[in-house]
Amino acid sequence: MVEAPRRPDLPEFALRRRRTLWGDAWRRLIASPTARLGMAIVVIFILTTVLAHFFWPYNPKTDLDYTLKLKPPNLRPTAEIPSIHPFGTDKLGRDIFRRVIHGGWNSLRVGIISVGIALVVGGLLGLLAGFYESIPMTPGERRGLTAGVGLLLGFIPAWLADQPILAVLFAIVGSVGAGLSLSRLGHWRWLLFAGSGALVGGVPALWVSPYTAIVCGLLGAIIGVFIAFPLSGSLFSNLVMRLMDIILAFPSILLAIAIVAFLGPGLDRAMIAIGFVGIPTYARLMRATVLSLVQRDYVLAAQAVGSGHARILFRHILPNTLSPIIVQSTLGLGSAIIWAGALGFLGLGAIPPEPEWGAMLGDSYRFLASGAWWAVTFPGIAIMLSVLGFNLLGDGLRDALDPRLTR
Repeated sequence: MVEAPRRPDLPEFALRRRRTLWGDAWRRLIASPTARLGMAIVVIFILTTVLAHFFWPYNPKTDLDYTLKLKPPNLRPTAEIPSIHPFGTDKLGRDIFRRVIHGGWNSLRVGIISVGIALVVGGLLGLLAGFYESIPMTPGERRGLTAGVGLLLGFIPAWLADQPILAVLFAIVGSVGAGLSLSRLGHWRWLLFAGSGALVGGVPALWVSPYTAIVCGLLGAIIGVFIAFPLSGSLFSNLVMRLMDIILAFPSILLAIAIVAFLGPGLDRAMIAIGFVGIPTYARLMRATVLSLVQRDYVLAAQAVGSGHARILFRHILPNTLSPIIVQSTLGLGSAIIWAGALGFLGLGAIPPEPEWGAMLGDSYRFLASGAWWAVTFPGIAIMLSVLGFNLLGDGLRDALDPRLTR
């Protein structure tokens, strides 16, 4: 077969490379000068802290030299200061440069874990609240959510009695109660669940003390009344959002301080406090995003072909909520570093002598009057640069992931 010759008057078209939404977002991101600056700061911050943590060991318990107390920065040894200290030394003669570098590991760890706690808990609550506010629950989903409510509420008597099994028992009561048709009982339904909750909470607590059993029994009765409500999508959404409103009613920093003061000082407790305070932000953002997506054509099409709720949630809705969540998480990392520094400054963060930027500021600010400016300047600059990097990167991601900029 003879191939037909190509006409010279017709242009030769090249195949266009296949483009994706994430590829377009990446090109817009690296095209932004502010995003590139923020990315460079974040990459340098992460690399220095991670590499220093694993390849430059540091023992803060043995790092002290009283002969080098509050020495100014120097880049070469002298007769007075025989060692090099680019950022100077602190009140115990410790090298500030080394403590700033290793303190970044603690700040990065606090940011990632606290944002992870807020994202997982708040994002899941917002996802379910927004979805079931518009789509009716199935009987199995109602049982699962009621069991989850019983499990969460059951943690209170379980903590008081120091018996984790109580939370599991309340989850079982909620699941069984939601699976039974008790509407014919009328008002007796509340009495039945209140009595069941009192027995579940009080009887196991008798092994601790009679007073603990009484308190746990009363709490169990209250939890039983909550579980007895016929849970619906709108009720679940209202309960979740009102709980978020209650948390937001407290000043954030005061709530974090109260949680850390209750749990005790320490970096791990600070992570929990910062993560708990950030839950409402992600819950409200996720719920608003889901409410805007649940009536889209592709969701209605998935319902029309008989797709299950789990598939619709995690296959069609959740991937489309990633853009605002990624932006908020990036900005939240900077906020978490500031919060960790604030708690460390107040003595509620890292326990000395563990290096942490806020604790370093709290230990050294009083020496400003004596002229030791370097003791607070360099930890403060580290906090400022790391937060600035995450904020610039978050702003760049917000512009890059905006679907209105795809044209």
